[in-house]
Amino acid sequence: MHRFKLIHAISEAVIPILGLVFFDWGIYFILLFYFIDLVATEVFVYIKVKKIIQFQKINFPFSISYGRLIFNSVLMLLVIVIAHLAVYFILPGIDFPNQIIEFLSYEEAGIPIPQGYILLPLVVLGNFQQYKAMFVKTGAYQMSSWKNLIFARRKALLIALAGGGLAIGLANLILLPGYVYVLVIVGVKFYVDLKSQAH
Repeated sequence: MHRFKLIHAISEAVIPILGLVFFDWGIYFILLFYFIDLVATEVFVYIKVKKIIQFQKINFPFSISYGRLIFNSVLMLLVIVIAHLAVYFILPGIDFPNQIIEFLSYEEAGIPIPQGYILLPLVVLGNFQQYKAMFVKTGAYQMSSWKNLIFARRKALLIALAGGGLAIGLANLILLPGYVYVLVIVGVKFYVDLKSQAH
């Protein structure tokens, strides 16, 4: 299980690094990749909590479990907003809508398929495989705490929020190359993926 978690964390880090080094991805391109993963992970947290509740036959008001999940989803949206603010300060004048279109329609030589059609199912498949291998097949849902699952996710989101706030502060104080921000983002994401609970 730990080996699978390590492989998943490495794969999440390798794609942006390859994009930075070989495909000239900028910070916003890499953040868009992580936004896809952010949303996919949030969806699978809902799925995991539902499976835990159904198997363990836990009965309590909707607001107790799903209310906390919704709060996490609000934090996720805040992470995306803060990340956009940070990019705006790092790259003044950036055209977000145009960048999103370029990201989705971007094609590499020899691969005549827009990367948006490749990355989206790739990220969803990666999260699904993690769910099946580390949560279902191991029987983690039988003994996991839905509270711990939600709060572990919340901790990761709060780390991301703090990182976004720090990036905004740095962008207003000192001029750093874009790749520095990218490496920090990838490093923090790798750390969070390794430290996150498998259940």
